[in-house]
Amino acid sequence: MDQVTCKLGDMENFHLLVEGKTNVGGLKVKEGTILHMSPEMLTYAFSADDDEDVARSTGIGRASDVWSIGCTVLEMIGEGNIQFTTADKTIVSFESGNIKKFIKQRKSGATPDQSTAATRLSPKFGAIVANCLLRTPTHRPTARELEAALAGPLAGSSA
Repeated sequence: MDQVTCKLGDMENFHLLVEGKTNVGGLKVKEGTILHMSPEMLTYAFSADDDEDVARSTGIGRASDVWSIGCTVLEMIGEGNIQFTTADKTIVSFESGNIKKFIKQRKSGATPDQSTAATRLSPKFGAIVANCLLRTPTHRPTARELEAALAGPLAGSSA
């Protein structure tokens, strides 16, 4: 069994790779992995406009997938749960009956709560996850940078 390779796939929002570039637009999904949607994907998926220029202007691309990787790690160490907090550290929960409130809170700046990462991950791995979850897509690591960061040892004291 290969314990070096981890492959993640998103079956709901697709962005085709053509000639090394990410095509944006495509399917606009409003359900499923909403907890893993990057801020730019959330803006696009729940905007009223279907124009591909809107998708480009929000910054959707491979950095959106890097955000989702950070969320996946938090969900894994959170035993299947991922929470969001506002700037004042108020916990924001996703309730299937109140999706509009959750989206409004996310658009207002609620981000994945990383407090569990501080106690369950090594400082190095915690920093990698934190960088995956930066709000601005261009500030997140590229896939190549992420690969390089993950290539070295991630073990170490988490406290």
